[in-house]
Amino acid sequence: MVVGAGVSGIQAALDAAKGGFKVYLVDKGPAIGGKMSQLDKTFPTNDCSMCILSPKFIECATDPNIDILTDTEVERVDGEAGDFRVTLIQRPRYVDAEKCTGCGTCAEYCPVRVPDSYNENLASLKCIHLAFPQAVPAVSFVDPEHCLFLKRGICQICVPTCKNKAIDFHQQQKAHELRVGSLILAPGYEAFSPKVQSQYGYGRFRNVVTSLEFERMLSASGPNRGELRRPSDGRHPKKIAWIQCVGSRDKSAGNPYCSSVCCMYAIKHVLLSKEHDPELEAHVFHNDIRAYGKGFERYYERAKSTPGVRFTWSKVSVIGEDKETGAVRLRYRLSGTSLQDDTFDLVVLSVGLVSPATNRELAEKVGITVNEYGFCEGSPFSPIETSRPGIYHCGVFHAPMDIPDSVTMASGAASLASQLLNDRRGTLVEKKEFPVERDVRGEPPRVGVFACDCGTNIVKTVDVKKVVEYSRGTHGSGACRGEHLQLFHRLRDPHRQGDQGEGRQSRRGCSLHSQDPRACVPGRPS
Repeated sequence: MVVGAGVSGIQAALDAAKGGFKVYLVDKGPAIGGKMSQLDKTFPTNDCSMCILSPKFIECATDPNIDILTDTEVERVDGEAGDFRVTLIQRPRYVDAEKCTGCGTCAEYCPVRVPDSYNENLASLKCIHLAFPQAVPAVSFVDPEHCLFLKRGICQICVPTCKNKAIDFHQQQKAHELRVGSLILAPGYEAFSPKVQSQYGYGRFRNVVTSLEFERMLSASGPNRGELRRPSDGRHPKKIAWIQCVGSRDKSAGNPYCSSVCCMYAIKHVLLSKEHDPELEAHVFHNDIRAYGKGFERYYERAKSTPGVRFTWSKVSVIGEDKETGAVRLRYRLSGTSLQDDTFDLVVLSVGLVSPATNRELAEKVGITVNEYGFCEGSPFSPIETSRPGIYHCGVFHAPMDIPDSVTMASGAASLASQLLNDRRGTLVEKKEFPVERDVRGEPPRVGVFACDCGTNIVKTVDVKKVVEYSRGTHGSGACRGEHLQLFHRLRDPHRQGDQGEGRQSRRGCSLHSQDPRACVPGRPS
């Protein structure tokens, strides 16, 4: 069993399943993906985050040896290594996962809007909704804190709109007991809340945002569809400041440790912002830049040499806001000089990574020890192991780390769990079955072309509209978002023939492809 379905937990589950084991992938949220699903790009390559993650979603969803349990938390763990009995509590989502197609019709009619947590509350959406566009499972859920029927017994407008009768307000919380041989804990992290440090003005000044909020502002699936705009008035910022080490390397915040990723994601933000607006001024206030990983120093040098970018070693305070323009005023001191003031259109706080209280609760339920900061304590000579035999951990539950390190540690955890259960390898696995390929010889050639146009990586290099126009003679050409995704899934039905579907599909882009095209493409893959 893997607890936590961020990128680390997903990787551990995939490795264990490929190694010949049945895997339960458990997450307390409504969909898998964790924090990485909220990122726009990854450093130091500026690759699309979802382009990396979406294929892993598809692998998990289509692997018969991985059972995904969302809205689920561990209640207790009994037994010993090789024979654990895990009690799980699964909250209702008030939508039948077997019936829901994720079409979104129910959301169109829902009268209640709620803060969009996926977009860091920078936007709103309906009370019944998908977690995010590429969510797995692609099943809507009801927000019980805002639903009029669940709170006051009125409404239910969404119920008759669902043709599949998937909405079920009679769902109740369920308890499950599963027997597993080993557990891998990957519950992830949460971003430090700068509200507890008044010197940054977060929560008082609208144009002071956290780094994760800035990620969503940059993202093509974010509240501004990838257009960089200020929260206060929607204007394009021309001058942005980044303040480093907010909630990290700071004893007053209770976190004297380095969060490992903040320097690099700030550099990423600077470079991406300059792509949005080459004339933009970027000023990074830091307490040493720690560019320690592969390609990191080159990435840092690239940012430093970019016109309009400055890196300044200094502590900074946010001292005010211009009520008319929304500009934020900062005060800082350069070495050997007096205090200086400067104004910026937008201020980004590079917040650190902390272990949430829920991780401590999980550790207590599972029976393992954590350190004073809430991170799991492993053996110095076997850091993936926990204090309880048969239970392993990975990712940021161990310590703040970047995505490659999290994935590497996840593979190590899966390897140790597999080693423990080696004598049971292959005993519970199911063989993956693929759709039957039909013979398309003799049928008119019909090829569906799906070209990705999300984000900047592709559209800056390829004129996607011209690609689609060139392919217009084929049935089903389109981009990889919204209605085109629905079209893609509809046309992949192996039983559709003739004018109803294609004999082949050509897919070019990020999140459409599976690791094995036979898993979803009718006919013979082209």
